[in-house]
Amino acid sequence: MGHKQGRITMLERDEAPPEIAALYDQLEKQRGAVPHMFKTIAHTPGLAVGIAGFLKVLLGDGALPGWYKELVAAQVAYLVECDY
Repeated sequence: MGHKQGRITMLERDEAPPEIAALYDQLEKQRGAVPHMFKTIAHTPGLAVGIAGFLKVLLGDGALPGWYKELVAAQVAYLVECDY
């Protein structure tokens, strides 16, 4: 897979407003990294805060363990040639 440039740039932590930088810190602590999807929606702080709560529930343990959900997401990204 080659490098693909998204239409919307990712907002890095040093560019983010304080409330989003705090979410970056939480995600880094919980997941070890800030997902690219989150860095993209961080341009809209209200959306980013809502999505952060949604992701916590979506990717946390439930009917399937969180690690398995991450594995499924990575496999789908690979199949559609997405840089996940």
